[in-house]
Order: sequence, then structure tokens, then C-alpha cells
Amino acid sequence: MTFKDLNFKAKLEHIWIYYKLKIFMIGFLIIAGLSIIYTVFVKPHPDNYCGVAMYGQFLSMEDDDAITAELDTRLGLDPNKYTVEVECFYSDETDVMIEAELNQKFNTYLYASQFNMIMADSEYTDKFIKAGYYVPLEKYIGAEAINQLAQKGLVLNGSDPETGENVPIAVKLSNSALLKKYNLYQDRDSYVGFVIMPEEYKESTVKTFNIIMAE
Repeated sequence: MTFKDLNFKAKLEHIWIYYKLKIFMIGFLIIAGLSIIYTVFVKPHPDNYCGVAMYGQFLSMEDDDAITAELDTRLGLDPNKYTVEVECFYSDETDVMIEAELNQKFNTYLYASQFNMIMADSEYTDKFIKAGYYVPLEKYIGAEAINQLAQKGLVLNGSDPETGENVPIAVKLSNSALLKKYNLYQDRDSYVGFVIMPEEYKESTVKTFNIIMAE
């Protein structure tokens, strides 16, 4: 008996027995293809509202998603349009290759203006100041706000990369309720500073900074 001679049910059973693996593979490829099409062409891709780099601090994917969602909510952002992008730069310093890749990624993001603030412990903060990554606080927050932070002992002075003057350049993170909630930078003195950014990000960056620094 040939395939043509089989009834409809028998034909289906024959196809299933001999071709079910191919059917599964085709189905998988179709689903994967549709998923890629949705991700690339249909799913909303929110613009970066403010980029925050966390250097030298481990951040799990779950906490990354949680802190991003909390910042977005507290900033009142439409998740389909804007989001705060939190990037973690953390590795085992004993692995030279991984550390080199981390530094390359960090510098690429920095020069591509992918983040507007850098958080780091005192050792890395000092390195970033000497490298000219941070800009004076006065470029983004006013003198009154700087004075209020200074009265709490939270302001760190450093060299202005343009003038070489000793100016307020970073803020200590010890009082941040948000970072305490997620147990970030709690085991050592750590700071946040601003980097050079397009003018369009100034307002959104300051708003994000104020939420991060809220006690």
C-alpha cells in the first residue's frame, strides 16, 4: 500500500511517525523567527533617560531590573518611551583578560555617552578623577545644593579636568536610601560623579541623581 492509498487519519499518523522531528524543528524555527521579528521591529525600545554606571560593584540581573524599574517609576517615565539604563562594570580583578575586557567596555560606553553618572568606590573614584572622567558638580547642580551636601560631609573635591582647580567633583553615596535598599556600595566609601554629556541629558540626569541621593 502506498501513501496515496492511505486514508486521511493514516496519512497523518505516517507523517507524524516519520517527520515529527522535522516538524518540531520547523516549529521551533518559526517561533524563534517570530520572536526575533517582535523584538527588533514590534517591541518598544525605550530611549535612554539617564545612564548610570556602577563600577566595581556586583549587581545581579534581578536587582538590576528591580532598581531600574524603581527609578523609572519614581521618575514617572513611560516604560515604552524612556528608561534609566543601569550598567554594571564588575569583574574578578585577578583575571587579567576579563579585567581588560571590562575596561574596554567601560571606555566604549563612556566615549559613546551611554552613561551620565559613574558610581565607584574611593579607589576607583580617585582614578577616574585623575583620568579626567568627572566634571565639576557645579556644571549640573547649583551652589546651594552643593553647599547642602557639603554640610553633611558628602562632597569630595578633585581636580577640574579643564582648569586643574580643586573643586567639588563627586558626592559620597553613604546616605542613599535607594542603594541601602539594594545593599549597593555599603561596605566601603563610594561616590557618584557626573561625566560630560549632551545638553539634552542634563535635566534628566539631575532628576535621577536627586532620587539616588534621597535619604
